[in-house]
Amino acid sequence: MKFGQKIKYRREELGYTQAELAKKVHTTQPYVSRLERGHFNPSMNMIIKISTALLISVDYLLLDETGYPERSGN
Repeated sequence: MKFGQKIKYRREELGYTQAELAKKVHTTQPYVSRLERGHFNPSMNMIIKISTALLISVDYLLLDETGYPERSGN
């Protein structure tokens, strides 16, 4: 599962809307939408805020199922 998919999956699992997550991490709903669709990579600070808001580890967001960093592109 890709970074944005993980955010969306966990957000929905917790019952948050994009707007609610955006408020928790001090950003906008369109920003959350673009993250979930994989349109850009957030700063490390934002990754930490998102992982805290979603009650998940930074490792879960950044690593693939094998424990290696997710690969961009192909």
